[in-house]
Amino acid sequence: MDIAKQLERALTLDGAGEIDAALVCLEAIDGQIPDQAAHLILVGQLYQRLGADAPSLRHLLRALELKPDDADLHMSLGYHYMDNGDPAAALNYFQRHLQLEPTSLEGQVFAGRTLDFLGRLSEAEAALRGAQAMAPKDIDILHQLGRVLLRQKNINAAEAVFGEATRQQAGDVLAQIGLARCRALSAASPPGARSEAAPATVVCVKHGDKYGPEYVNRLHAMVRRNAASIPGFVCFTENAEGLDAGIQVQPPPGAGLAGWWNKVALFRRDLAGVEGRVLYLDLDVVVTGNLDPLLCHPGDFVIMDNDYVPGFNSSVMLFEAGARSGIFEDFSEADMERLDGDQDWIALKAPDAELWPHLWCVPYRLRAAIAPPAETKVVAFSGRPNPSDYPAEWVRELWR
Repeated sequence: MDIAKQLERALTLDGAGEIDAALVCLEAIDGQIPDQAAHLILVGQLYQRLGADAPSLRHLLRALELKPDDADLHMSLGYHYMDNGDPAAALNYFQRHLQLEPTSLEGQVFAGRTLDFLGRLSEAEAALRGAQAMAPKDIDILHQLGRVLLRQKNINAAEAVFGEATRQQAGDVLAQIGLARCRALSAASPPGARSEAAPATVVCVKHGDKYGPEYVNRLHAMVRRNAASIPGFVCFTENAEGLDAGIQVQPPPGAGLAGWWNKVALFRRDLAGVEGRVLYLDLDVVVTGNLDPLLCHPGDFVIMDNDYVPGFNSSVMLFEAGARSGIFEDFSEADMERLDGDQDWIALKAPDAELWPHLWCVPYRLRAAIAPPAETKVVAFSGRPNPSDYPAEWVRELWR
């Protein structure tokens, strides 16, 4: 087999977004890759782009043995460990990359992002301000810096950074989200003492064929195992075939809406089959702990933080049915065209939302790839891997 041609074909398929086919190409020649740094780096980085963590790491580590002072290799290994829930290891590689290439803007940014994930916020701010000095018109850096300043509760400084982003790029949605969040936090009163609320109804949305009925059934089973009592479990879907008994079925809430945009319609005034408080869960989450603190949380509207950009992660939301109807009523097709997803719209319309306590709900890639933190109750997946890929042994134990 011609290795060069296979690699070229894999790269072409990767560029076309045909991930599975690209992986098949690579796997066909995996054992024949020459033991040379250049080949190993190319294959390792390609595997990394395709989300194949184990073979990527194997090739990159071997390349590092052959070429220990390659700055690009250290950057790739930093990406691997950050994506796989080990930010301390990632930071070591990013810092070594910066030692080898002190003017690396990418290294500076990712060192700052990793310090953010580690909770070392003042160091994260310093690193991102250093990156901003290197590239003052880089919008992504302004997003990350504003996000860190918000986490530090430095609202005025965050507002200045997001304002600069809007001046650099009019209509920048993430900067608009950041500014809306700044205004909401500035106006908010500190919450007083609150008692536990009655448990919420759990709802999910299954639209189209991206996820089979097993995702709904497993979510239902995980909720039942991890909650003392719930008023009900409702699945909004156009196809109830294969769903277990005990799952209440309602039609999709948003006529004509596809996929995740149906989540916007959950905020309509007349949500079918549900009254009172609602705990929404994405189908591709894994419940890892006691859900009662989420079901009985006293908040009016509670949502996940977004570990990547300013705004929210809508994988886990608690709200009162019908109470935020403007999220649905003000929504239009034009919003679908200009936004990346439902969570951007929710962040713009409900910037005052309360965040779940730290580490209660986390993304798999950044926080739980090795194991969920002890405080975690729900792990959210996005893109690759899915829970059905069983990317970690703990997923095999809990996703059932």
